[in-house]
Amino acid sequence: MKLLKCFAFVLLLSTAFVACKKDNDGISSTPPNPSASPFTGKWIGKFGFNDETPNAFFSLNIKSNGEIQELNSSGVAKGKGTYTIEGSVLKGTYKMVFSPFNEYSVIATVNAAGKMEGSWGYDKNGTDGGKILLSK
Repeated sequence: MKLLKCFAFVLLLSTAFVACKKDNDGISSTPPNPSASPFTGKWIGKFGFNDETPNAFFSLNIKSNGEIQELNSSGVAKGKGTYTIEGSVLKGTYKMVFSPFNEYSVIATVNAAGKMEGSWGYDKNGTDGGKILLSK
């Protein structure tokens, strides 16, 4: 009889865990950020060091949920992080997804021609690396 009670208790306990499992249908619980709309999407362009004219491949994917990704030339995320919008300025920080997991930052605006322009930097300084110029 004790074995039957023990089995019933284990069955009841396992049912409670299954019943309390949170459903995740793949929909993000983070609401879209309306001020991010001029920035959202995939941007492709160039970056440069210091005051040089941007001439090396650079791409960002800016999502409305506050996530920023640096993409490689194949469109695969090689860096991931977050961004904020302050007025008309995007400020983002992300880490590379491979060793040594360097951290970079960007500060950018969308100009009248619809291009994103600004600067990039190391760690949380978005200005000590160079310039960026991107188009959708």
